[in-house]
Amino acid sequence: MKNVMKLMFVLSLSLLIIGAVPIRSESHSDNFDFMETEFIKNSDFIQNGIKVEYSISQPVNKEFSLLKENLKKSFGQDIEANENIIVYKDLIKEIKVVVWSNDEDTKVQITYINNDKNANTFQLKQELKQIQNIAAKNIKYFNFIKVKIIEDQKQNLLDTLKNNIDMKTLEVLNIHNGSVGKAELYDGNKINIGFTKYDTGEYLIIGTPVIFVTY
Repeated sequence: MKNVMKLMFVLSLSLLIIGAVPIRSESHSDNFDFMETEFIKNSDFIQNGIKVEYSISQPVNKEFSLLKENLKKSFGQDIEANENIIVYKDLIKEIKVVVWSNDEDTKVQITYINNDKNANTFQLKQELKQIQNIAAKNIKYFNFIKVKIIEDQKQNLLDTLKNNIDMKTLEVLNIHNGSVGKAELYDGNKINIGFTKYDTGEYLIIGTPVIFVTY
């Protein structure tokens, strides 16, 4: 059944891309960045975001204080700090820092949700690097972008997906209000995809290696 659903989805994509001009990043090291740029050009931007997780070999209270000061330097004094959580929020962005300890070292998770289409996830990542500890280890980054589909631009979005995803790796599952899938990009990175429909319209969200927000 799963293979049939995958085939149906791939066939529907193939029918939509007949005659399309390939739109693939010239550099296969930045497939996600390229797709993000194309999505912003060919749809209504909703939001994007980045998450970083890392470990650090210092006590929770020291890491918490460091991150709090770094946030103040980058975004000003208007932050909220409570126990192990720090939050900065304004009209276009929200940054949340969580610090905790396990038996071995201190763990940190920072999420950055952005509502300004002029800031891509590469820029958000550079901002996070100004906040996180330079001595961080086991660093993992997660990216996503969410857009509202414009009907007469939908083909461009599908072309971009088709030409940056290794279709042999695509797996798709239908859900009650759309479909979700996972695949690999040509640069080898894993990606999650979600098409959803609501009363307000049809939306597309992609994330690498996973989508870390609800949709």
